[in-house]
Amino acid sequence: MGQSDISTLKFEGTDFSDILPQFKEIQSKEEVLNVDRTLVLCDIMYDEEFKKLMGIFNTLLSLKEYSQRSINIVNAVIDNIPAYYTAWCFKLDIILALKKNLKEELLWLDEFTLENPKNYQIWSYRIELLQHYTKNKTETECKELLKKENVILSLMIEEDSKNHHVWGYKSWLLNFLELDLEDLNMELTYSEFLIHQDLLNNSAWCFRHNILMRLVTAANNKADRVAIFKEELDYATEKIALYPNNISSWNYYFRILEILRKEDLAYFKEFIIDEASLLCEKHFNNSSYAIEYYCKLLVIVNGDKNKIKNMYILLRDHRDPIRKIYWDYKISQL
Repeated sequence: MGQSDISTLKFEGTDFSDILPQFKEIQSKEEVLNVDRTLVLCDIMYDEEFKKLMGIFNTLLSLKEYSQRSINIVNAVIDNIPAYYTAWCFKLDIILALKKNLKEELLWLDEFTLENPKNYQIWSYRIELLQHYTKNKTETECKELLKKENVILSLMIEEDSKNHHVWGYKSWLLNFLELDLEDLNMELTYSEFLIHQDLLNNSAWCFRHNILMRLVTAANNKADRVAIFKEELDYATEKIALYPNNISSWNYYFRILEILRKEDLAYFKEFIIDEASLLCEKHFNNSSYAIEYYCKLLVIVNGDKNKIKNMYILLRDHRDPIRKIYWDYKISQL
């Protein structure tokens, strides 16, 4: 019996017969659109139960029915198609309209998130929930929320330390919440833990830079800021020594160097130029990045262009020929 002939409509024990007329109308429209299948290369063979589920979902969506049974249907759809944006948007509308307990919804989302680490839609939904959940929350409650969120995020980063969905959300979270110095230092320590585990984790290096700049912004005076930068240069130097062929640590070192130069040019000229030069020279033989960043340093201080050109030629012809076009471009810019 076709769905147009049914007289009752149930799904997993819940009766939806009251929306049967609208259900049939939507099914009829879909059948009209699917009449000409001659150009279809390969039909997807949906089973009847799935068709019924999506039919009920589309009907409830068109009616904008905000109810517990709608939540149950949306959850079933999300279980089947975790990446279906429309289902997530509809669920948010229902949750807010029914004034559901957002803390409980976040707990449900925690479990779903851990089971679907590569799903992108969960993070958009989580952001929307948190923006509503944190309204009128105290500073103490927000600090507790940060701890709770970090538990989930740490578990996911432990599973995949370069999951960009997780890192994108963590970045948003730390910008959304008002972090104090204790929070920032905790996050900096966490970045150090991740870098210690994997020096090549560029996500962790970028995250550390983000936290560092917030600590610098919170510093009271230039002396404190310069001290922070100097400490980070020493930190990056240690990591470069451990693995000289890691572009992440070189990038981090020279990014801090460039910021320090703008912060205190006199200090940069007196102490940092020679220090950075020695660092690069020390690793000329075991890292092409040492040569590349030495050239960057020479450009910053208006060094000998012939020396820079010869080093670019060395990189192009011997040390890093895979980027030949790039080195030719850099030579043309001198």
